[in-house]
Amino acid sequence: MTPNTAKTIDAIDAQLLSLLQRDALKPARVLAQALRISVSSVQRRIRDLRKCGVIERIAALVEPSLVGQPVTVIVDVWLEKEDVRSVNDFKRLMRDTPEVIHCYHVTGDHTFVMIVALPSMEAFAGFAERVFDSNRAVAKFRSSVVMNRVKTCGPLPVSHS
Repeated sequence: MTPNTAKTIDAIDAQLLSLLQRDALKPARVLAQALRISVSSVQRRIRDLRKCGVIERIAALVEPSLVGQPVTVIVDVWLEKEDVRSVNDFKRLMRDTPEVIHCYHVTGDHTFVMIVALPSMEAFAGFAERVFDSNRAVAKFRSSVVMNRVKTCGPLPVSHS
C-alpha cells in the first residue's frame, strides 16, 4: 500500500487509532490488552496504518508557554490574486516559516487561515511586517490573539468502514 491509498478501517483499527491519539507512547503490550488482540497484531496494524498514510507521523505535543512561545495568534489572510502561482508561492512561504504551526487554504472571503506561535506581541509585530506587510501578494490580513487554549489537537473521531 502506498501513502494516500484508501485503506479500510475496521473496528479494531478505529479503536487502536483512538488509543494512539491519546498516547502514542503506550506500549504495544498495553494496546494489545485493551484491544484483546496479540502484540504482533498491534505492531502489524500500526505498521500498515503508517505505510498507507493513515498515521502521518508520531509527534510530541509541546506546551508553547513552557518553551518560550506563549503568544498564539490566529491570522486570516487575503491574497491580491488567487491564481495558482500566487497561492502556491504563499503555501511555500508558510511551509518555510517556523512561526506558522498550522496553515489552511480555505474557501470563503479570505484565502488562508493560520495559527502562529511567538514569544511576544512585539515578535508578532515583526512577523506580520516581514511576512504580510512586505509581501505584495498579501492584500490584507486580520489577526486574533488567543486569550487561552480551550482544546487543541483533540483526537480525531475515527469510524470504521
